[in-house]
Formats: sequence, C-alpha cells, structure tokens
Amino acid sequence: MKFLIAPGKYHDSSISSKLIGQAIYSGISRALPDAQIVTMPVTDSKYGMPALVAHTIGGKWVDLPFFDAFWHNKMGRYLLTNIDSQDTAIIDTEQIVGPELAESKSRNDLFHATSYGIGEFIMDAVTSGYRQIVISLGTSETFDGGLGALQALGAKIYDEGGDLIPEGENPLINGYEADLDDVYKLLRKVKITVLLSYSTSIEMKEKHDYLSETQKDFLEDNLVYITEKINKKYNLDIHPMPRSGSINTLAGAFAMMDAHISRSSFEWVANVTGMDETIRSADVMITATDEVSSESMHDEILFHLSKIAGYAKMPTFIFCNNFIDDFEDYEQLFTGIFSTQMSDYSLNSKDEQIIFEHYESIANQLARTLGAFHNGKD
Repeated sequence: MKFLIAPGKYHDSSISSKLIGQAIYSGISRALPDAQIVTMPVTDSKYGMPALVAHTIGGKWVDLPFFDAFWHNKMGRYLLTNIDSQDTAIIDTEQIVGPELAESKSRNDLFHATSYGIGEFIMDAVTSGYRQIVISLGTSETFDGGLGALQALGAKIYDEGGDLIPEGENPLINGYEADLDDVYKLLRKVKITVLLSYSTSIEMKEKHDYLSETQKDFLEDNLVYITEKINKKYNLDIHPMPRSGSINTLAGAFAMMDAHISRSSFEWVANVTGMDETIRSADVMITATDEVSSESMHDEILFHLSKIAGYAKMPTFIFCNNFIDDFEDYEQLFTGIFSTQMSDYSLNSKDEQIIFEHYESIANQLARTLGAFHNGKD
C-alpha cells in the first residue's frame, strides 16, 4: 500500500506543515512498517509558491530592494529556475502587498497603499533578460487595481487636470486616464503567467482596519471609469466588476499586459514539477489543515490535491485541529475527516509535542484500520 502525505497550510504561521507531515509519516510507519510512504514537499517559507518550486526542481534566489504597499523600503527575493528549457523568474506578491504588511495600519494607510513594488520585481526580471515570468498573486492589501504596478513598468497615470500622478501614491484615487505605451514596449517579448491563489489568513483579519464602504465605492467606480478609457485607447476588453473586490484583485492590470491568467498556483506547480504523477501513483492520500471549514477549503493546495484524488477514485483522508460543520458540499472531497479537537493552544515546546503526538496517533490508527481491510481483501 502506497501512502501520499500532503499537509496543507496552517493559518497559524507558528505551526509547521513540515512537522505535521513528519508526525503523520511516523504514525503510518509504526503501524505499517512495509508501507510505501511519499511525502509531498511543503514549505513554510514566507516566499510561498516560489519556495515550493525551489524545493522541488531547484533554482537560485535573486535579492531585490523594493517599496512595499505602504512605500517602505524592504528587501525581497524572487526565484530563477528553468521550466520547459527556458529560464523563468517566479515572483510571489504577498511579500510586497500581502496581509502581514497591513497589520496595525490605519484605514487611511490602506486607502493610499500602492502595488508599485510588484512592478519593480517584474522590471528587475525583464531588464535582467528573462522573458518568461510567473507571478503568484495571493491576498493583497492594496486597493489600486494594479495601476501602481503598471506605473513601475513605465505607465503614466494622469489626473483630470492632465498632471502626472507621482509614484508612491495610490494612482486610482485621482487617476483619470493612462498611457501604457512604455509598458507594452517593455513587455513585447515577455510571456507573463499570473497564478491566482485564494488562500487567506484568518489570523490577519482582526489585526488591521478596513476601508469604509464609501472609500471602496469611490475606488471601484474610478477603476471602472479609467479601465473603460484604457479599453477604448488600446482596444482591450477588461471589465472590473463593481462590488466584487476588483480594486485589490490586481489581475485586471496583468490582463492589460496580455498575461495568461491561471486560477490555481498549486495546480501549475504540480504540472510543471511532475507532482501530479506522484499524486496519482498513490493508493491513499492523507492531507491536513488546522480547521476544516468553508473558508479553509479555499486553500488551493488542499482543494487541488483532493480534486486529483477524486478523479483517481483514491481514498482521501484529512486531519485537522478542529472541525466546523459549515463547508457545504466540500465533504464529498474526503473519504474521512479526523479532528484532534485542538482548537485552543499556544505554540511552545510542550504544545508542539502534543500536536505532533495527536497527529501521529490518528495516523497510526488510520493506517492500522486500512491495513486490516487491505489484508482482509488479500
């Protein structure tokens, strides 16, 4: 019997998915010493999907100074690797505009935030000679519709009086029209792929303020207006949806650059690294997350793995710290759901050991049960 262990993300960043995977591995191997066990590579790195690619197929990191969403000087990095015999730059945007940056920021700070730093990363890769760029676009705390990123790539955003809006400001506040000629010239030989990730951090939601409805409505209305002017000027067909969160989605700006938009970061990673084949070769898959709920099921790793297992009619089990019965039809993805009922804990050396032991024990019991059924069939 071949087991695939594939832990998902944990909203509490202090819990290591790698440690959870080790606990499950230990439990299975104690119950079934002869079982084949494959552990999917997971990463708790703040560099997200590029770190997973680096762990899987290798690459080198490029360090880069940039301006974050609130115009603070930061140091970040992106990955250079080889995909389909072509050098490829892979950029994760959460280090630039992600929710952690918004912690303790005011409503006014959020209103003026800019996605300019994303454009800085793309510019560095392009001017370094890379013609294939992959952008992992996760949760954003900017509300400029991606116009800031376009500014960094050479776009000129003008206000109603015809004055150029300076860099470092949310250009959507006073934006009236845009000149993208220099952006198209820069990217004419560049292929950009945007990978959308819908994973969110529950913990971050209570640590920063939100835009008022008036501010949201103002920015969304202005995004629709300026996008229509861009559509007419460049013969595009981009239509941001009002009241849909389009002001912080950013994908529309990349669509203006003729980027290919993919709806799953992990699905793309699985395809280019060969992980899909590994998944399909298993007999049983075990994944894990902190909380099985409608919100946690938006974790694309969890969803994609379960979907592949479903296509292959592979028994799929999920372990979690806590189970919340509000996830609609998602239960159909799993053969069984096991909860440790560890909803309250603070991570220290003692609690870490308790978490490890709970996951190890559940994995051991499940493996023993599956082993007994397997031997009964023989």
